[in-house]
Amino acid sequence: MGTVITRILVPTDFSRPSEQALAYARSLAQRFGASLHLLHVVNRPLLAEGLAAEAFIDESTAMGSDMVEVAQQRLRKQAPDAASANVVFGYAAKSIVQHASQLGVDLIVMGSHGRTGIAHILLGSVAEAVVRTAPCPVLTVRDPVKAPERVATASGLHVAVD
Repeated sequence: MGTVITRILVPTDFSRPSEQALAYARSLAQRFGASLHLLHVVNRPLLAEGLAAEAFIDESTAMGSDMVEVAQQRLRKQAPDAASANVVFGYAAKSIVQHASQLGVDLIVMGSHGRTGIAHILLGSVAEAVVRTAPCPVLTVRDPVKAPERVATASGLHVAVD
């Protein structure tokens, strides 16, 4: 008997790859009768680690509260059908993996910017870190405009095949 998919987590940074990942996840959720759970992570700057609290914006500040509210509104607009839509402060990959574990999701569907070279070295890859550490399978959806020669069409959406 195969794996049953009942909960799908879609982390989003509101980019085009994230929107494509949500569309793909929505299709999978309909096919499997699974619930959709959205997550937006407000990244803490890497340099803020170990520094005084005032060195970065967090959820306890007025600006942090405003950021959460704006992100919540965007999530609700993007997916009013989602079973949950959460905004958290933290480090993206770590927060996504923790959220997936807490929810007991069966699949993570997330966009990937497809950065390579120096951009990948400097900015890292949240998707790559999630794939390495997630408690469940991860499906990454790449932006077809960034790498058209490395994608295959599946149900009208472009999905990375490498």
